Amino acid sequence: MPKSRRSSRWTPAEMDSYERARALLDAVIAAYSGRIGAAPSPQAARALRAERAPLLVERDALTADSRERIAEILRDMPAQLAAVREGDAGE
Repeated sequence: MPKSRRSSRWTPAEMDSYERARALLDAVIAAYSGRIGAAPSPQAARALRAERAPLLVERDALTADSRERIAEILRDMPAQLAAVREGDAGE
């Protein structure tokens, strides 16, 4: 079976970074979803959904070509994940 052009387009390190960035986005989205389900009021749930929405769009648009954004996600998203898990988002 011939190799696809896409598989040879990125290095293994680039693909690893992309996968880690997507996993971080997924974790933050999941943390928001958990918070939404436990929100104390409809207003709090709406605020959390509004904060989560751009992450859903970004996850769908992210590609291994998004090298700068991947680096930003890997650098900044762990703090956002911790903040959401600790309840420092929304509400």
